[in-house]
Amino acid sequence: MKKILVVITIMIIGLVGIKGYDLIHGGFEIKIKNQTNKELSGLYLTYDNIKSDIKIPLIDLNKDYKLNVNPSKDIGESSMKLHYKDNKGKLHKETVIGYFEGGYSGDILIKIKSIDADGKLKFNIKEDISLY
Repeated sequence: MKKILVVITIMIIGLVGIKGYDLIHGGFEIKIKNQTNKELSGLYLTYDNIKSDIKIPLIDLNKDYKLNVNPSKDIGESSMKLHYKDNKGKLHKETVIGYFEGGYSGDILIKIKSIDADGKLKFNIKEDISLY
């Protein structure tokens, strides 16, 4: 009888540990690398059914910014975009994740390679998305 209780206790602790790890490390780990020769500001991330856009703080030249975005499980189908305005105030949208649903996770690397005279950014984006 004691062996059964020990096995059940270990299984419960294991399941709680796995669930806790998922809650802490779920969602998308996003790294933005500023490879330009200027500070970048005014960037934000957005996706469908988000309560408020995710503002990216100023990123110094040749510096990185990391964040975790963990959308709620009930958002439905969505895509994630990075928005910014150029020097003329024109809004630009760059797709960061083409498709995801609640519960998806992964790593996203956004390299901002250059900025032209008008303030338009050139990107290189790599995504590694998992369904669970």
